Amino acid sequence: SGQAMWRYLRPARPAAGAPLALLRAQASAPKPLLPKLPQQPRARISSVASPSPLPERVSPEAIKKRQPKPDSWKDSRVTYRGGLYRSKGRSLFGRLMGRWRGTTIDLNHDFRLWHRHEEASRHVRLWLESLFLSQTLQRLIFPDLTIVAAVSAGIVAYNQQLLHAAMEHSAELAAKVASETALQVTMLPGMIALPTEPFSLSGFALGLLVTFRTQNCHGRYVEARILWGTLVNVSRDIASRILCTVPPTSAANLALREKGMRLIRSFPRSIKYHLTVDGFNEEIDIQGCAEVHILEKKDACYRDELAHIWNEKDAYGPAGLAPGMSAAGVVPDLDFPNRLLRKRVRSRPLWIVHELGEVTAAIRDSGAAGPIEVSILDNRILEYNNVLGAMERIMRTPIYTPYTHHTTRFLLIWCSTLPFAMYPVVGPVGTAPVSLVISYMMLGIEDIASRIEQPFEVLPLWRYAATVDESVSQLESHHAAQTPGRAA
Repeated sequence: SGQAMWRYLRPARPAAGAPLALLRAQASAPKPLLPKLPQQPRARISSVASPSPLPERVSPEAIKKRQPKPDSWKDSRVTYRGGLYRSKGRSLFGRLMGRWRGTTIDLNHDFRLWHRHEEASRHVRLWLESLFLSQTLQRLIFPDLTIVAAVSAGIVAYNQQLLHAAMEHSAELAAKVASETALQVTMLPGMIALPTEPFSLSGFALGLLVTFRTQNCHGRYVEARILWGTLVNVSRDIASRILCTVPPTSAANLALREKGMRLIRSFPRSIKYHLTVDGFNEEIDIQGCAEVHILEKKDACYRDELAHIWNEKDAYGPAGLAPGMSAAGVVPDLDFPNRLLRKRVRSRPLWIVHELGEVTAAIRDSGAAGPIEVSILDNRILEYNNVLGAMERIMRTPIYTPYTHHTTRFLLIWCSTLPFAMYPVVGPVGTAPVSLVISYMMLGIEDIASRIEQPFEVLPLWRYAATVDESVSQLESHHAAQTPGRAA
C-alpha cells in the first residue's frame, strides 16, 4: 500500500541530540532499492489495422437493400428481426424462436395508411387477420403463456382426478355431474382452488403499476420521436442558412458549403449507429459475436454509408459555379470519414457537431458571412448538441429498475395463480382459455411498455436519415435553380 511504501522509503528518524555529522551521513547515504516484484503477465491486445480507404462509390440501392423491408400485407409496419431480437442461442429451438420473434416498427404514414388505420372494420380485421401474426403474442407464447397454460392444465387434471374418483363411489354425484353444463363445476374437499377476492383486490394495484409503467415508457417514445423531428427540422434550417449565407464567389466558399452539406447528411446516420446495436442494418449479425466484432461490423457498414455521402461527385459542377469561376480547387474534405472512424473517437455524432462548428468558424474568418448570420448558425448547431444529449439520456437511463422488476414479478405471480381462481368460476373447460386470454391482455401491456422503453429500437431511424438526405438534396437543387447566374 501507499503507507507501507512511504515507510519503506523514509529514512530512519535520528535520535534526539544526535551530532550534525551523523545527520549529514544519513542524508547522503544511498536509498535502499525496492524489492523486485514478480512481473505480471500483460493482456495481449491484438493490433487494429488502420482504416482502409473509402471505396469509390456505394450505390443508394445497395444501402437500401440492407434496411428492414415492410411486409406485403401490412405495408404500414415492418417486423424487424435483427439486432437485439436475433436468436441469442445456438440451439435449434433458439434459432426458431429468433426467426419467429421480432418487434414491430411503425413506418411513416401517408393518407392511404391513415385511412386503413382508422377504418371501421379494424377491430374485426385485427382479430381475424393478424392475431396469430401479432409480435406481442409471439413474444409471450414462451415462456409466459406457457407457464399459465401448464398451471391451468395441472389444476384441471388434479381436480378432475379427484372428481372421477369420487364419482366411482357415488352414483348420486355422478348423476349431478352429468346434468351440469360445460362451465359448471362441482367442488369437493381437497380440490385446488382460490377465492376471487384476492385477485380483485390486488388487480387494482397491479393495474396502477402497469399503467404507470406504460405511460412513462410511452412518454419516452414520444420524446424520442420529437427529438428526431427536431433533428430533421434543424438539419433543414442549417442547410438552408449555409446555402443562403455563403456566396459562391470562391472555391474556398464552395468547399465550405459542400462540407457543411455532407456533415449535415452524416449526422443522422451517425446517431443511428450510435443509439442502436446494429444501426438497423440486417447485414450485422450479432449472434454469438463478441462486442469487439460487432463494433467492427458496425464500422464497416457505417463506412459504406459514409462513402455514399463523401465520395460521390461534386454536387456543384461547372454549372453550379459563379460566372467566371473554374471548378479547380472545389474539393470537399474527403478525408473526414477516415478521421471520424478512428478507434479513439468515442462519440462520432459529437465529432460531427464539432466539425460543423469548425465550418461556421471558417465562414466567419473568411468574411463570407456577417457576425449575426454566424451567430444564428452557432445557435442552430447548439440545437444539435441538445438533441444528441437528450437522446443519450434516454438511451442510458431506464425507468428505475427496482420498479420495473417489482412490476414484472407481481404480474407473473398474478397471472400464474389466476387459474386457481378461475377453476371454481368457469369450470375445467374454461379455466385454461379464460386464464390465457386475461394473462395475454395483462402481459401484453407490459411487454409493449418494455419495448418502447428503449424507443430507438422501435423507430424507423433509417427513414429519418433518408428524410434528411432528401431535404438537403432538394435545398441544393432549389438553391442552384433560383440563384442568378446558375443553371437549373
